[in-house]
Amino acid sequence: MLYIKEYLVNFSVLITIIYLSGFLYKQFLVNSSKNFIEFSLILIAILGGWCSMFFGIHLSDSVIFDLRFIPIIIAAMYTRNPLYILMIGIGIGLARFTFGISEAAIAGFITVIILSIIGMMVYWISKKWHVYTKMLVVVLVMNSVNSLSIGFLGVIPIADYLSVIVPSSLPINIILSFFLLWMVKDLSDEYVYKTNLLNSARKDPLTQLYNRRAFKHYYELYTSKKKGVLPLSLAFIDIDHFKKVNDEYGHIVGDVVLQKVSQIISNNLRSVDIISRYGGEEFVVILPFCDKENVQRVIERIRYTTETHPIVVDDLNISITLSAGVATSPDIHVKQLLVRADEALYAAKENGRNQVVVANNEGIIQGVLA
Repeated sequence: MLYIKEYLVNFSVLITIIYLSGFLYKQFLVNSSKNFIEFSLILIAILGGWCSMFFGIHLSDSVIFDLRFIPIIIAAMYTRNPLYILMIGIGIGLARFTFGISEAAIAGFITVIILSIIGMMVYWISKKWHVYTKMLVVVLVMNSVNSLSIGFLGVIPIADYLSVIVPSSLPINIILSFFLLWMVKDLSDEYVYKTNLLNSARKDPLTQLYNRRAFKHYYELYTSKKKGVLPLSLAFIDIDHFKKVNDEYGHIVGDVVLQKVSQIISNNLRSVDIISRYGGEEFVVILPFCDKENVQRVIERIRYTTETHPIVVDDLNISITLSAGVATSPDIHVKQLLVRADEALYAAKENGRNQVVVANNEGIIQGVLA
């Protein structure tokens, strides 16, 4: 007979683990390194398989029937690395032996390894398929393989296999697999939607750089005692005579110039640097762990690259120059970086533009580079 109560418990456990893994990812893992995120998700998948066995459907004293294959199906559907499917399968297979070594345990290990290999094959075949087509194939193929493996390995009495597994358990497993995959997709889509919504609120729509609101968030973060980043540099960068570009060529061309300058600045910065469009033609950059000498070299390189590479818009070659002001902590108090960098930018404009000016710790502007 089919044990409905145990089935529901098994199913509920997997739902709980899927929800908790989504919560952990959004709250704690999302800002971690890629390797740590992937390792954590593999462990969670193995834990899901083990919990399914722990709350399994006991057909006999040695034979446990459960939904341990569901994490492998989820991995086959959503992983970006097929080797993770095999790693999850091996982990779940080894976890079966925590309930004792028996013929059923060995058969269970073989089954999940077969499922993992099939999952890897389906992954490669279905890479370019529509998500719903892939979901249908993954569920039907892997549930069928799971049932056939159980039958061929012969650890379940043939009477139970023919009367329970094939007519009752297989259809239910297919339905539950679809439901859990749909649940994972819904959680993933919701996260992507919220992330895109958050990014749209923090990004400048024209340049796709951070906007002023996002800059203030990062500025307060990096200048707080909690973050404590030293040395910390800040640079204001302004496009010289940008109004003339708009007046002479039009605002559409001016928008392209802003985009091109944004790309030049971004291409000359590290991934840890924070660049924002502060307003109009003005940009501001936060450079953590960057001292005065290095920030001067970086901003000067940006200025020189812009000056020596005219911006091409259709058949127009537009020469652009930049003025910049730089301030660095601990030479300047961390809370004064914004004001001092702005003063240095003003000095660069007053001194003739197309140059980088550095503020020192005595409030004197120095180090004009051109």
